Amino acid sequence: MRDSASSALEGSIEAVVFDYDDTLVDTFRARVEAMRLTFAEVGLLYDPTEFVETTRGSPFQRAFDEISDAPGWKPDLMDVYRRHYWSKEPGFIYLFDGVREMLDALKQRGMPMGMLTSKAHDILIEGRRAGAVVEAEELGIDGHFPHIVGFEDVAHHKPHPEGLERLMARLGATPDRTLVVGDSWSDVEVAKNGGCWSCLATWGLDDPTEQTSRATPDFIAETPAQLLSLLA
Repeated sequence: MRDSASSALEGSIEAVVFDYDDTLVDTFRARVEAMRLTFAEVGLLYDPTEFVETTRGSPFQRAFDEISDAPGWKPDLMDVYRRHYWSKEPGFIYLFDGVREMLDALKQRGMPMGMLTSKAHDILIEGRRAGAVVEAEELGIDGHFPHIVGFEDVAHHKPHPEGLERLMARLGATPDRTLVVGDSWSDVEVAKNGGCWSCLATWGLDDPTEQTSRATPDFIAETPAQLLSLLA
């Protein structure tokens, strides 16, 4: 870590870029269930929980592409997965404890915020609107994120800094004054690749060691309140 003391960031951050899944919102159960239904539909004998956990930090499309490269494979796994995920019942996902209060406090301070996610930003699934922006609206946090970069918005995904650089330009922020907050190694690495500060958010992780073994964050926050204190 560059410096474990919160004073390293006091007054120096002019924008915060958040990951979405398992950072702001607990979508793990919904993703596992959609993956279970996907594997059952196409006849794949994968453990859905293990699959979702081991692909943490990477778009599902990468793992799906590896499966789809098999000779004779036909189904579009992303299409099947998205159909099941976006058919979930209301209330199946929720904000982590303390996230709403943290976002409200940062907004009250006038802190510009952006969202960088591997989830689709704003798409149509079987004629219905879907994507991170839709869930943000449902959860009442859309007003905190006027700028969102999702899967379909960039050619290169995390840990490539393309999406992060696009968000910084929209937020009017420089890398040395931007903090990237996320739950995975790829959030830490995208911050590094973009020249930004990084904070690993562990409040949605059972065991953060898998992520810290792959990338070393500048800071670790175990709760949203700790992150808020870091930015005090």
